[in-house]
Amino acid sequence: MSLETRITEAANAAVHRLDEDLRARLAALTEELRTAAAEVAAEANTTQAETDTAHAEAIAAHAEATAALEQQVADLQAALADRDRKLGDLDELVNTTRDAHAMALAQLRQEADATLADAERALVEAVRQAQLQNEQGKAAALLESTQLARQDVAGRVQALAHAISGMDDATTLSEVLDALSEGLAAQTPRSAVLVFQEDRARVWRRSGFPQDAPGIGADLHLPDHADLKAILDSAAPAMVEASVDGPVLGLAPLPDGQQGLAVPVAIGGQSAALVYADGGTDAQALVPGWTDAVEILARHAARCLETLTAMRAAGYARTQRPDVVVPMPPHLRVVQRPTLETSMGDAIEQARRVARLLVSEIRLNREADVMEGRAHGDLGTRLGDDIERARRQYTQRVPEALPGRETLFDEEIVRTLANGDATLLKTGS
Repeated sequence: MSLETRITEAANAAVHRLDEDLRARLAALTEELRTAAAEVAAEANTTQAETDTAHAEAIAAHAEATAALEQQVADLQAALADRDRKLGDLDELVNTTRDAHAMALAQLRQEADATLADAERALVEAVRQAQLQNEQGKAAALLESTQLARQDVAGRVQALAHAISGMDDATTLSEVLDALSEGLAAQTPRSAVLVFQEDRARVWRRSGFPQDAPGIGADLHLPDHADLKAILDSAAPAMVEASVDGPVLGLAPLPDGQQGLAVPVAIGGQSAALVYADGGTDAQALVPGWTDAVEILARHAARCLETLTAMRAAGYARTQRPDVVVPMPPHLRVVQRPTLETSMGDAIEQARRVARLLVSEIRLNREADVMEGRAHGDLGTRLGDDIERARRQYTQRVPEALPGRETLFDEEIVRTLANGDATLLKTGS
């Protein structure tokens, strides 16, 4: 309950009590006057003297009563005046209190409005800052994504250039296929290079396929794989859809809704090899233009293979790319392509791939001698010259500082040629 209400109720209660007191006093005086009048009437039958005396006494009593009553009325009027004064004071106090209360309330409202306005401004500023930070975050993320995309594209282009340079520098057919395979692995999650021989397609190299897929050196019988035979006969690139019959091209299943690309490597109009690439289980890893990169690599490999084949047919075999030193004007310089950075683990794996490809070429070109050598246990004698030639190419392409360089090559010789039995590599007459 407010102070104003409590003051008003107290004043009303005091007035009520004063009115009741005045009414009680007036009632008592009236009763006394009635009693006196009755006594005067009762004594009217007395003697005249008594009457006069009584009348005089009555007048005196009446005068006394009247005086007393007038005094009481004066006292009541004074009390009423005092009440009015007190009520005036109370009204003034109430008004003063009301004004103070109103002023205090107005001050509180003003302060609350100011605080609310400050809070609203702070909220608007906080929202603006949050939106600004959000936009800046989105811009930074977009910039980072764009930079990463540019770096990825730059890396793929660099890998493509290295693969083409590697094929240009190749001195053997296996080196061309080696550079082709490495270039494909840098462009797509899954890739494979197959080499056609009569009614078979041999897996020359694969990358990204599951362990249960045909491994390096595995033969695929063309009559058992209609899609492989169709590409061999057409000698034209083809998009490969997921097959409900099982693995596509005899390699591995292709997830529903995804596509692969098969590009024949044709020499003189006939398919000598096949390049295949797809996204595997991660189609998002395929970037726009990947099919063009795969076809560029396949077509350039075909030109390099044709060139090397023609050079061999002409009796010219290049053992290594000659270093030509030509004086250059000051404003020209020869482009030196930097070596792609690899970790030690990648370098060892790369050395294994080089050894695998070089030894696989021996097995591919000398398959009959490999079978005979295994049967007679004299692979070292039958294939000694080929093994030494492959070893020289291996040491030229693998850095000498790589730990276990020679061991990696020897292990591949035992695995691929001797089927894991080192005793079959002995030399004999």
